[in-house]
Amino acid sequence: MNRRKLERDLDHRKIGGVCSGLARFFGVDRTLVRLIFFVSIFFSFSLSFWLYLVLWILLPGTRSPIRASLSGSLRKKVQHLDKLVERTEQRLNLPGSRQRLIAVHELVETLLPDFESRSLSRKPELRPVYQAALVHFPELLEQYLRLPSDYAARQPMESGKTAQEQLDDELSQLEKSLKNIAMKRYGQSFAQTAEVLDTLQSNFDDDPTSFIRQKLETLQTRVSGRLDTEAEAKIERIKTSLLAALSRLLQTADPADPNLYNVRQIALDYLPETVDRYLAIPPALATSQAYAQGKTAQAILHEQLDLLDSSLRQLVTSLYREDAQGLLIHGNFLRDKFLDHRPDWLDKNLH
Repeated sequence: MNRRKLERDLDHRKIGGVCSGLARFFGVDRTLVRLIFFVSIFFSFSLSFWLYLVLWILLPGTRSPIRASLSGSLRKKVQHLDKLVERTEQRLNLPGSRQRLIAVHELVETLLPDFESRSLSRKPELRPVYQAALVHFPELLEQYLRLPSDYAARQPMESGKTAQEQLDDELSQLEKSLKNIAMKRYGQSFAQTAEVLDTLQSNFDDDPTSFIRQKLETLQTRVSGRLDTEAEAKIERIKTSLLAALSRLLQTADPADPNLYNVRQIALDYLPETVDRYLAIPPALATSQAYAQGKTAQAILHEQLDLLDSSLRQLVTSLYREDAQGLLIHGNFLRDKFLDHRPDWLDKNLH
């Protein structure tokens, strides 16, 4: 269910966006809400005025995601178009004309990011689209609005159609053109997205360790500058050993191989957890406060990293030597030391 939120509508505001926000929340015409507020001021002893100010202060303002990123100059043109569309919508009475007007307006909205000057300079083929959407369309509405309402609706022009009927024809043609352009643009975007996804999938297929590599690199980025240089260097060596072991196991081991499981768990669980526990300690205490066996948290972290680094390098050596006994020994060691008995050295000494 699409739940409306009570917010000030900054895209269609006249002053603070309160009336347009209320209109959007209750699903009624913005002009009607503004008229009610204006008239009620004279019958409520200014209570409506103060209510408007309170709502202006309390309600958060919101813009559409597309408009929020627009440049100031383009946003002004769009706001001018909004006003023209709103006034035209109030005058149109032909069946379907209002729907066509709204449809054209929505299509223009979807194409707005392509109308920025930097986009037009890179893609000059979009300039005619810009002219049609933000020059021809507003001019068409302005010409229609200059005519008296009765004249526009009843007086035939040289073509034999009224101004309102002529506007309806123009809107229909503009809707078709903009719809084709929008679908073409989206088709190109989807194709580019699919190409990127195919490339990513290809990379994962070529390198089955990509997922864990990304996780380890994310960990390194997160701790960069928060650990001492020596600890960061040890984590880099551990990452290298983990990826080497994983790469070899994926080539030769059965998917249910416990060694494969152990290596993944160390990369995705044990190592990040150990580092996060250390980082949870205030830096001053980590390097000065004595914990287990009179050692600081920093010293204990280094011991854990050293042990893991040494064990993984031995595991990698055994893997590449295809030493089955060595694999068994080191696999059991890793499981017993780092998985079955997770270090609680920080938790115990922090309580």
